Amino acid sequence: MNRFASRSHPLCAVLALACLSLSPMQQVLAQPAGPGPGPGPMPPPATYEAAVMAQPPVVEGRITRMLINPYGEVDGLLLDQRTVVRFPPHLSEPMQRVLASGQSVRVFGQGEGRDTIKADAIVNLANGQTVIDRPPPVEANPPLPPHLRAAQLQQLTVQGRITLVLAGPRGEANGVILDDGSIVRFAPDSVRFSLEPGTPLAAQGLGTRSRYGTAIEAIAVGASTQQLQPLYSRMP
Repeated sequence: MNRFASRSHPLCAVLALACLSLSPMQQVLAQPAGPGPGPGPMPPPATYEAAVMAQPPVVEGRITRMLINPYGEVDGLLLDQRTVVRFPPHLSEPMQRVLASGQSVRVFGQGEGRDTIKADAIVNLANGQTVIDRPPPVEANPPLPPHLRAAQLQQLTVQGRITLVLAGPRGEANGVILDDGSIVRFAPDSVRFSLEPGTPLAAQGLGTRSRYGTAIEAIAVGASTQQLQPLYSRMP
């Protein structure tokens, strides 16, 4: 038998003794390092605009028409005949520059009741132009106070059948669109009869007419112009 097979090699004995002399903590530290930590969380978007565009879009659709308020300001879109996209009236001018009826858009924002969306940003899919809801700039000349703005409105009467009921953030009815395109706005839940598509409605109020149609704030409503009933106890 080979004499080396019957005895341990002196170097092996030395290594074994060194391992036995290590403390448990030293033995743990002597283990090879495992894989490092994975990549950390993504950094937050650098700007408000980036944060808005980083969220998933709420809807895409084709603009059926631009919606206006009684002052004639564009403050919404009707998409595919059924979805209302609303935004503050200080975005009226940029929306008119960037968007037009018949174009397709992508909307970022939050869904509200009755097929209504509050928009944070709207992208024109044809050219990539985007309007983002930012606070209005501070102007040297402040806007007219409400009572002076109201003096610029006309007294108008509209009549037709309801095609769409408009709603506020809690789903409360606050307006309708008639089959002739007229928009009738009113205080939430102030109309005491059923508001359903196909229902006849006439309204008298203060508003404007423009290339986008007619919009009024109703002061009297009824099934016809002969049946108008005031919405308020004191009429102007």
